[in-house]
Amino acid sequence: MGTWRLILMVVAAAAPMAAVIGIVPVAFSLGNGAGVPLTFVGVSVVLALFSVGYSAMSRRIVSTGAFYSYVAQGLGGAPGLGAAFVAVVSYTVFTAGALAYFAFFSQTALLQITGWSGSWIWFAIIGGLVVAALGYRRIDLSSRVIAVLLTAEFAILLCLVVSIIWHAGVHAFPAQSFSIHAATSGTPGIAVMLAFTCFIGFESAALYSEEAHDPRRSVARATYGAVAVIGGFYLLTTWVTVGAVGPDHIADTAAQSTGNIYFDLTATYLAPWVSDAMAVLMATSLFATTLSIHNVASRYLFALGRQRCLPQKLSRIHRRHGSPHVASSAVSIVTAVIVLVCAVAAVPPLVGLGTVAIGFGTVGIIALQCLTSLAVLGYFRKTRTKASMATRTAPLLAFLGLIAAVVLTVGKFDLLSGASSRWVNSLPTLLAVVFTIGVGYALWIRNRRPTQYLQMTQLMTTPPPD
Repeated sequence: MGTWRLILMVVAAAAPMAAVIGIVPVAFSLGNGAGVPLTFVGVSVVLALFSVGYSAMSRRIVSTGAFYSYVAQGLGGAPGLGAAFVAVVSYTVFTAGALAYFAFFSQTALLQITGWSGSWIWFAIIGGLVVAALGYRRIDLSSRVIAVLLTAEFAILLCLVVSIIWHAGVHAFPAQSFSIHAATSGTPGIAVMLAFTCFIGFESAALYSEEAHDPRRSVARATYGAVAVIGGFYLLTTWVTVGAVGPDHIADTAAQSTGNIYFDLTATYLAPWVSDAMAVLMATSLFATTLSIHNVASRYLFALGRQRCLPQKLSRIHRRHGSPHVASSAVSIVTAVIVLVCAVAAVPPLVGLGTVAIGFGTVGIIALQCLTSLAVLGYFRKTRTKASMATRTAPLLAFLGLIAAVVLTVGKFDLLSGASSRWVNSLPTLLAVVFTIGVGYALWIRNRRPTQYLQMTQLMTTPPPD
């Protein structure tokens, strides 16, 4: 894959349409209202700083392991394997949540257009089978499907943005959104937390480094490009939304019609039938996200199989498709089990499986980003690389910003999960347990299989010798 295809895979993981329709209104109502656009600017800056160190590592280390490889190189094999276990669990659970979201919004779109409603589980089964088939095959097929779906969702939201600007003129860009008063009004911490969740997946370019053309350049370019595209898109969309509704009314309007604010704006500024089309594209956006995150999870399993930390069968590559087909199939099976168990247990697909699973995965992924920033500092210090913006300053600033995001997401997990159960909202503690298990397993490997442990701390782009 070239740079542009990598960017498409990364942007699809962030699900920009789903984030705008499902998360941004909550940030307006429970966060800082008219200050949300400035919040996105701040979060984009933190993630851009993360990208500086992350990209510097990608030029040194070409490996499907990404977070796993970087943490192992920077902090050691034990934290690296702990990070790998957290990554596998977080991305796989996130995949199940995204599939549940896809099923719910597919069911809703069909009901809205035809008046017929089937059980959400059938939509999940069909979507899961298609994701499994695409994940089994060569990655360029997935990237083509994602390119079409992503273009459609961007197009409809940009049409809405252009229509608002056409009708409102300069009033579509209220200066109030960039005032300190707006940014600090309401509960800015909630807005910051939700803004970080809208970028989940942007870091996944490094996972495709062994499948990329000129990975030492394209991974860095794709990471920077993804942050720029996603951040710019969120800034523009939220800013004109504030302009369309009014800075003084955006929080109340979003609170009254949280799930429908963008559908209502589309019907007003474009046409009712475009609003119906947006419902369909919401479902396809979530399908693209499910496929993208599925590919991420399967590559972490592949990396662990190649390192012999999990069954080596997971590292098999399909002779025809060149894909990690066994690892992909394993992710498909685990995803299916999670979804089917929740369906049998009558867990709702949206405010249930979807919100809890995606919230859980979000906490894990932000924690991994935080740990990776620390690993970047450790790696360049260990290799005695000259201190610079890329090797010291940017990773340190990113670490500070990301650790604040981890504290916010854990402390406000009830907002991400949508649940009132104390047990459900304590789920993020499982990530610490998973990390500890990974570290303990690594220490066991160090004592029992020292050669294998040494390989875990070395650059791995080919299978270890027998």
